[in-house]
Amino acid sequence: MSVTPSTDPRPAGRQARLEEILATAWGIAEEQGLAGVSLHEVARRVGLRQPSLYAYVDSKNCLYDAMFGQAAQALLTQVTTVDLPDDPRQAVVVMARSMWSFVRENPVKGQLLFERTIPGFEPSAESYSVAVRYQGWVVDKLFAAGVTDPGDVDICTALMAGLISAQETNEPGGERWFRHLEAVFGMFFAYIDGKSSTPTVARKERATSHATGPEGAPS
Repeated sequence: MSVTPSTDPRPAGRQARLEEILATAWGIAEEQGLAGVSLHEVARRVGLRQPSLYAYVDSKNCLYDAMFGQAAQALLTQVTTVDLPDDPRQAVVVMARSMWSFVRENPVKGQLLFERTIPGFEPSAESYSVAVRYQGWVVDKLFAAGVTDPGDVDICTALMAGLISAQETNEPGGERWFRHLEAVFGMFFAYIDGKSSTPTVARKERATSHATGPEGAPS
């Protein structure tokens, strides 16, 4: 006679509760901004007393850290599952569009990942590692497209950040700056072609470590 081993439902229940807490925190952030998130309000909305919430997140920074890790994973999943063209430079443009789409569709997540919105907040090593994986993937695509110098990775990051900031600050959801993405990358790659450099693994490794921003994503 076979016996089906019993499974303890508590870990699954705890994870489901944590997902509910995070979804609630994101909802508050979308309504009131990231700074408006409070443990008291999260607890109230999920039907817990605030002391009970500490069984899941022991501080407000811990809550922000869990949100950061979740946002970084969502970004990583989005950009790594998009179909990229075979041409490495066109792949970079499509990758950039995918990243921009993420920020456009998830402005609060974008703020937590790419801006120092919360004074004094630094992600934990665990959450930060997800952002590092994202940045490493981006550097791999840039490296394949001939961008091998860490300084050039910085330039590419600044160009993208500037376009996104101009668009989403001045005309959220619009096209005024977004439509220039291919032209900007065309100029960037013309600059790359004008340089004489030899790709090396060492440059790639330096680019990956150098390009990671203070919160684990391009700054």
